[in-house]
Amino acid sequence: MTPNDRYSARRATFQELVRSPEPLLLAGAYDALSARLVERAGFPATYLGSFGAAASTFALPDVGLLTLTELADAARRMAAATSLPVLVDGEAGFYEAPNVWRAVEAFEAAGVVGMHIEDNLGGKHTSRPAGLLRTEEMTQKIRAALDARTDSNFMIIARSDAAWVTGDIEECVTRLEAYVAAGADMVFAPAVPAVELREIRSRIDAPFMVAGDLNDAPGGNRPSSTIEEYAAAGADVVLLWFSLLGAAAQGVVDTLDALKGGREVADLDRIISQHTFEDFMGYADYERRAAAYDAPGTDR
Repeated sequence: MTPNDRYSARRATFQELVRSPEPLLLAGAYDALSARLVERAGFPATYLGSFGAAASTFALPDVGLLTLTELADAARRMAAATSLPVLVDGEAGFYEAPNVWRAVEAFEAAGVVGMHIEDNLGGKHTSRPAGLLRTEEMTQKIRAALDARTDSNFMIIARSDAAWVTGDIEECVTRLEAYVAAGADMVFAPAVPAVELREIRSRIDAPFMVAGDLNDAPGGNRPSSTIEEYAAAGADVVLLWFSLLGAAAQGVVDTLDALKGGREVADLDRIISQHTFEDFMGYADYERRAAAYDAPGTDR
């Protein structure tokens, strides 16, 4: 099977997962290693967001600093490290509608199963005022992306941040309806609570993805809805875009604090064993190859 055949098969698989009766719990990785661990845990697909890529690769905030090449390269490494379908964050498409083809081409070549394009003009995760792309401009980007793909199973997902930016659920729904009319394969709306999703789901004639670990509860540091509540409200995909990165960072912080406090490495039960870690990395596969190609009598 050629790489193109392999990635095309993953795209078909992802389409099936999205349209299955049970919601897809999409665990977001942040690099090749975490993607492999997602696969080992038995999840059927994974995701790379610009938030995780910016943090893990460059220790930078997610404020539009990543280039298309940098994000596509990170996605390519993930797709190569695992057999899972990998969905990627396509930011705002990186270009205006006439040039969006280049982003689609880059992500298709990287081997991912699709990309989401957003209408957010910036300011995510910060106190800076954010804005929204005009609906008409966003629909043209969606149309251009659909025209650019060479694999019909490569998903073009339209993301509206209206509920996040303005808190206006009705504006978000109106935008999503326009994006579906433009041909989007799926929609994505962060910061839409499950109770609101239940009310609007019937108005959106496309699969619906939500962010299951966005800390959007008023006055708190937690999601507004549980995974179970989103599933009951009609979500087709529940994305966990931050959980693995947050867990990894907490584990490193805890270990460093313990070591700085004088604890011995042998006393730290949260550190995975070296041998188990080596199993994840395929050292046993190397040993089998080395044994198969070892030349008798070779000087050492």
